[in-house]
Amino acid sequence: MRLFFTLLVPVFVVVLVFFLIGGLAPPESIRLATGPKDGGYWKIGSQYRSKLAQDDIAVELVETAGSVENIQRLMDGDVDVAFVQGGIALPRGHTLESLGAVFPEPFLIFRHVSSQVGRYPGDWRGLRLAAGPVGSGTRAAVLTLIEKVGLEDSGIVLLEIGGSEAIEALRAREADAAFFVAPLKAPYLTEAVVDPELELVRMELIDALSFSFASAHSVVVPAGSATLDPPNPAEDVKIMTLTASMIASNKVHPAVVDRLVHSANKIHGDRTVLQEAKEFPNTNSPPAPINNVAWHMINSGPNILHGIFPFWIAAQFGRVLLFLLPLFFLAPLLRVVPAAYVWFQNRRVWRHYQRIVTLEAEIDEAATADEIEAVARKLEEVATTLANLNLPLAYRQKAYDARMHICLLYTSPSP
Repeated sequence: MRLFFTLLVPVFVVVLVFFLIGGLAPPESIRLATGPKDGGYWKIGSQYRSKLAQDDIAVELVETAGSVENIQRLMDGDVDVAFVQGGIALPRGHTLESLGAVFPEPFLIFRHVSSQVGRYPGDWRGLRLAAGPVGSGTRAAVLTLIEKVGLEDSGIVLLEIGGSEAIEALRAREADAAFFVAPLKAPYLTEAVVDPELELVRMELIDALSFSFASAHSVVVPAGSATLDPPNPAEDVKIMTLTASMIASNKVHPAVVDRLVHSANKIHGDRTVLQEAKEFPNTNSPPAPINNVAWHMINSGPNILHGIFPFWIAAQFGRVLLFLLPLFFLAPLLRVVPAAYVWFQNRRVWRHYQRIVTLEAEIDEAATADEIEAVARKLEEVATTLANLNLPLAYRQKAYDARMHICLLYTSPSP
């Protein structure tokens, strides 16, 4: 029996370690849906890839048309995490989770300097608009804008081009205007801002339009924020921004969520012309239920355990504790159970000693041969009971000792 409990401890420890490593350690790689390779999402995704590589988690960037396709990839299980533009509704019945709002994206319209594209959306009838490819977030935003303004049947032609291709279409006069919803650091936006042939359309009614989009805000971009000499823009300009979120499958490992949000704090926490320092990431109005680990990381920051344990333990300490609690209870149990077993087996013999002591007293008090004989029969019954006890081999010695004590009573001197 002792051998059994001795072997149980290392077996339990081995099983515990297996579950800790196999169930709690993060996967070696994840798939992150971004957007086109020349886009801002891809560039930001590359930053996440570098950050997570420091914790030995490989990030495979998946090129897509944009946010709409990213959502479909998540729903199909093709990717684990994706950047999703604000204002795009998720399908009903989805099981996706938000890892927080991560950065604001400007909704910008550029035109050729010779173009007559007006500042009011109502003036855009019959224009050729580069609105991004099918599956992109830009195209979804343009369609929403056209619907809100009531220009569905106004002869507007939506060209299925975006990014650098849209910039070239403006230069070649193949598009009257081009829409972009992208991070400020997107290469094609940088190119458009400094191109003397192109200019930003300073849309009117920005505040009113922002109410037509979920998670949209109006922001004033100060003069000279792009370049100081010459100042570009030449004067303050109000634009609309949409808030991009990081959306994930609800099956993403908690330790991966911990590292993604940790990286988001490093990548998106600085002050820019569109946000204040530490404004992002945040958990304001998420497009999907907020992941619990992400919520705590964003709103409370890393807990004290991050400085003591590896991140994958600190991120899910509750689960680790769930594995360890049985060990805390098992350690004393492994000492109590064997002792209780020994006590139980010995008691099966010891409980007869009270009867033996009583009969010994009766022998001392017996005055006749018949009385002694009657006590002897009772002692024989106790001896028979002891002989028939089904005791483990290690505990039979106690029964032998008790029967020997009975024998000694038979040979005790008569009164």
